[in-house]
Amino acid sequence: MPPSWPPGSSPSTTARWPKPLRTTSGKWPAADAEVTCRALDLDAAAGRLAAGGVLILATDTLPGLHARADLPVAVDRVRSLKKRDRGQPLLLLAGSANQVGTLLAPLSPAQLLACDRCWPGPFTLILPAAEDLLGHLATPDGTLAVRVPEHTSLRRLIATAGFPLVSTSVNRPGAPPCVSLDDAVRAFGDRVDGYWPAESPLPVAVAPSCLVDLTGPAPRVLRAGPLPFPEGGGDGS
Repeated sequence: MPPSWPPGSSPSTTARWPKPLRTTSGKWPAADAEVTCRALDLDAAAGRLAAGGVLILATDTLPGLHARADLPVAVDRVRSLKKRDRGQPLLLLAGSANQVGTLLAPLSPAQLLACDRCWPGPFTLILPAAEDLLGHLATPDGTLAVRVPEHTSLRRLIATAGFPLVSTSVNRPGAPPCVSLDDAVRAFGDRVDGYWPAESPLPVAVAPSCLVDLTGPAPRVLRAGPLPFPEGGGDGS
């Protein structure tokens, strides 16, 4: 069984990240529960997220629950929907590497190279978090799991929303994640503020993203994904 994030090590870093862009619980619904949430276009979805909403978004891997990462109430709603406590980290989706820059500590040349090779794409990279990271996102070992998705319209939505998004699969505790957007909306549609079906077709998901820990002396693949982690670079030195 592969190790889980967050890892137990933290890196020594030397290079700086590029300048950032500023810019309830209850019973689970039945599988055939009436879905009351609305499909939203890109601008409406971005506006709902900016206002503190929680949405189901189509992505280039699996559909997921999303909220703006800088809005603690929205992030706590996502945790409540998944029945996860604050000790269980959520990954972040960013519209670009620059957009997530303020949330990360200075990165080593090898870490920057790995980001350049993996993003945009189906790779979630565990990286050292900034010391002043927002408290509701902080992990015990000071890391963040970040991905810049492949699909252009999804990156545009995140950029328009104004801040990276927390992202987690759509599933009940212990159950496999929903693979299709239709299944995700049926499972959680009455508990979120809408869903975004994407403006153009997204690739059919074959797996969650590849999860790679870049905080140690060498990259560690914690979860395989649709594509293999590119060889060369990515150690914490």
